[in-house]
Amino acid sequence: MTDTVNEHFQPSLKELPELENLTREYAQFSKNAVGLGHVLGGGLLFLSIYLLHHIQPGIFGRLLLGAAPFAWVFGKEWLREHYYQFSGRVTQRRRVWENALQALLTGVMAFISLTATGFVIYSLVKSFSWWLVPSSLVYVALLLAMPFIVWRYLRAPYEFVVGVALFVFSAILLSGSPLAGTPRAAVVRGFMVLAEVVALVMILVGFVEHMGFLKLRRKLRALKEAS
Repeated sequence: MTDTVNEHFQPSLKELPELENLTREYAQFSKNAVGLGHVLGGGLLFLSIYLLHHIQPGIFGRLLLGAAPFAWVFGKEWLREHYYQFSGRVTQRRRVWENALQALLTGVMAFISLTATGFVIYSLVKSFSWWLVPSSLVYVALLLAMPFIVWRYLRAPYEFVVGVALFVFSAILLSGSPLAGTPRAAVVRGFMVLAEVVALVMILVGFVEHMGFLKLRRKLRALKEAS
């Protein structure tokens, strides 16, 4: 809060347009711009894919990798609330098309989750085994939670792709389900290739956003000193 502009600061007509632009830039970090949060998400995805390709993780490794998407969501939301909104919360107004896109992504995820859940239940009923029940429950629980997670935390299309990739990994790893040699392996691998490309873009965008934030913070400090 040390960078907050004095509440008694009265901008001149010359300073007012600059203050409006700074406020608009600052508000972007309440919703769309996440800066280092994007870097964290893309980095975790790359790390997860690398480890799975080169290491056969044991139970503790699976738990750690399975927790990656939850760590990412917590980390990026913490950065948004406590780092990028350092001078108090200024909410960015969402446009109609952004709300429509968010609803579309959530609907797509709900359809995928329900379809995948149906396949899991069908497979369990077809060849029932009590040993499969715990892993199936974990898998289904994560699948059914995905539409809420998409609606609440994955606000941009690139966040959607990387977030869904991380949570798919999490569902597979935490349920203890094998990936190699299964019919879904090819589908997941194809999706991961797309996710890696998006993750790279996400990391680059995050760095650009963070550099813009540092520039914005310097300007706000200059305004504070002027006040």
